[in-house]
Amino acid sequence: MKKVGEESTEVIIAAKAEDKKETIYEIADLAYHVLVLMVEAGISLEDVRKELASRHIIDHKVKQEKMTK
Repeated sequence: MKKVGEESTEVIIAAKAEDKKETIYEIADLAYHVLVLMVEAGISLEDVRKELASRHIIDHKVKQEKMTK
């Protein structure tokens, strides 16, 4: 968890500096450490995909409700 926090900060710093190459490098580090965390927590990529899919459905319904009001 500590590495995820550290790498998140490094992504922000690189992005704020508008350094594309460094941002890509740091995003790769972050992705790696997130994947390690997922393995340790027993979370699969499919679990994350399902969560994102459910958010899309919720977002779509919210958008429809806002449009009909």
